[in-house]
Amino acid sequence: MEEDTSNLTEELPFKYELYRKLTHLVVLGIAFFYFTLGFLVQNFFVYVLDFFPSIISEFFFSIYNIETDKMIFTQYLVVFLVGVSLIGLLTADFIRILKPKLYPLKSVNRILRKKERHMRLGPHISMGIGCFSIILLYGPFQPIGPFSICTSMTMSIFGDMAANLIGRKFGRNKIRRTKKTYEGLIAGMSVAYLSGVITLLFLNQLYTINLLTLILLPLIGTLIIGFFDFLDLDVDDNLSYNFVLSTVLFFISIFLLT
Repeated sequence: MEEDTSNLTEELPFKYELYRKLTHLVVLGIAFFYFTLGFLVQNFFVYVLDFFPSIISEFFFSIYNIETDKMIFTQYLVVFLVGVSLIGLLTADFIRILKPKLYPLKSVNRILRKKERHMRLGPHISMGIGCFSIILLYGPFQPIGPFSICTSMTMSIFGDMAANLIGRKFGRNKIRRTKKTYEGLIAGMSVAYLSGVITLLFLNQLYTINLLTLILLPLIGTLIIGFFDFLDLDVDDNLSYNFVLSTVLFFISIFLLT
């Protein structure tokens, strides 16, 4: 079967660009896991393990009881799950590049740009590597690590989606000679700030967040996102932007929350 090359263009059709951005929402599952896995383990998985052989349940609880702080256990579990997922995605992507005919997820090719089709790893891989790196670096610093990771991930994902999709659909005023528009830039910054505030309001149920943090932290994150979007650097934004944003928000959170 010949490979479909109908979408082999530098700029994806709007429909496939939308699908591409929606795949980034999977990353929000990592933020969700940070604050639900501990609860699920304590209140759900303990009963499920009764149906497994005793050697499996004993091994699980021997790991679970290593740390008295269950958020630390959740950190280990999140690292393990993201690591396993990343290995699976990398394996599939190497097959896509080296042996395209054997690639099991051929429909994914439709959301890849021309330069990504045969010569480089897909955007989902760079996004996964970026998330994995910040989880390894900042996740162990409880509770500020998960706090800053979840905030930065949410802001970067929704900000990027809004900037790209609204800029593509309604953008008229180009930023210099790039494909990006001021309409997309403003939309991306607005959505990033709003998503950051909503995330902090949600996390306020777990951590004490004052008004200064609620206003200042999303504002700083929004300015960083807008600055990089305006520069339009020739780098992989799925990897670099999220890492830079998480790093800045992590160190600022240390001063605001301690």
